[in-house]
Amino acid sequence: MLQCLVGTPTGTAKTNTNDTIIVTAMATDQDANDTLTYTLWYGTSADSITTKGVSSAPTKQGTSVMLTQAGLSNDTTYYFKVVVSDTLDEKESVEISAKTMCRGTHCSGGWYTYPTCSNCNGNKKVTCTRCSRQWIYHIYHKMCNL
Repeated sequence: MLQCLVGTPTGTAKTNTNDTIIVTAMATDQDANDTLTYTLWYGTSADSITTKGVSSAPTKQGTSVMLTQAGLSNDTTYYFKVVVSDTLDEKESVEISAKTMCRGTHCSGGWYTYPTCSNCNGNKKVTCTRCSRQWIYHIYHKMCNL
């Protein structure tokens, strides 16, 4: 019989991607010889964790596993839970959330917001209206305090 999840799973965006989150979880079982299978469930709100994601191979109990879920939307917060099962029972973790990274120029919020460049001359450079120098757009935006 499955005892319980140990600790709360953690989730982080995978570096250099915009569609992948890695969730780490660990559980224990009363039966020392049982193997456990971890399945990730996710959704875009805490009330809609309904999509079944990746599962682990059967793993020795008490071993930390990493579940890598790809194919997610860019710059989006996802809510996760991990369901752990032995051959007789299953238990689920508490919910966690993690946000995919923003890679590109059309994400909102934070330091990575880049408005559409309407002044670019085709080579992604603009002429500063204050100093008349040409800059790559994101440098221009910062240097000229627009």
